[in-house]
Amino acid sequence: MQEFHFLKQRALALWKQGEHYHMENQLERAVALYNQSIEVYPTAEAYTFRGWAHFHQDRVLEAIADCKAAIMVDPTLGNPYNDIGSYLVSQGDDA
Repeated sequence: MQEFHFLKQRALALWKQGEHYHMENQLERAVALYNQSIEVYPTAEAYTFRGWAHFHQDRVLEAIADCKAAIMVDPTLGNPYNDIGSYLVSQGDDA
């Protein structure tokens, strides 16, 4: 149980580092940190933010796939549902 807590805390710390670089528009670095976070302990937040970064890298299909992964991890997090809709609209899909 203690290892579980440690892994989750480590993953959240990596996600927060990624978020920092994301806000600085250092998307490659942010994605690398989100990847590390997901490897340590998958969270809906890390998938959602990685999807957002992918979207800003014009990697829309990967962004949508990340949002779907986020939903699988935590179906109660609303952001990935909204993000999928936004990404589809940006591509001209009125879904």
